[in-house]
Amino acid sequence: MDVITYFSTHHHNLSTPSRTLAMNHILDQEILADAFIEVIYFVDEKQKIVLYHALDMLVERHIDYLDDYLDLYLEKALSETHESTKRCVSRTIFHQLKNNKNLYNKEQKQQIVHTMFDWIILPSAVATRVNAINILYFLVDQEEWIKEQLIALIEQNLLLQEPSFLSRGRKILKLLHKQKS
Repeated sequence: MDVITYFSTHHHNLSTPSRTLAMNHILDQEILADAFIEVIYFVDEKQKIVLYHALDMLVERHIDYLDDYLDLYLEKALSETHESTKRCVSRTIFHQLKNNKNLYNKEQKQQIVHTMFDWIILPSAVATRVNAINILYFLVDQEEWIKEQLIALIEQNLLLQEPSFLSRGRKILKLLHKQKS
């Protein structure tokens, strides 16, 4: 059974056992990331969200899974608008950069930076915004303006955000100010 047929007929859900089953199928069948990304955009919207969650779980455990297909992944993932999918994308990029800040090339990092600022500024779920400020912290050395804009954005939003954003925002501000001195 080919990969599209499998994921079109085996409807997974967001439960951990179901996502683990999807992830294990990808690993057991040695499905390459480009083929899996194709499947994500072939299935219906509900399954697309589930498969992004499975991909997030997969990359967290197998950090190099997307390495050969970063351009394709970013092209698709950074244009996502569904909040649950954006959360998965931001988590995936966070885990990748936490593991290797030099994984992405300069152009890819620029795409990521612009998208993460958009996801912080425009209405996004708190988990997406928290991941986005972490990602931007990892990339502050890419351009002079990133650090200043990130500091300003966090400071501007400290009184308006949820506790998880406040906690992470304060932590990142402390690290950024430490870098300045």
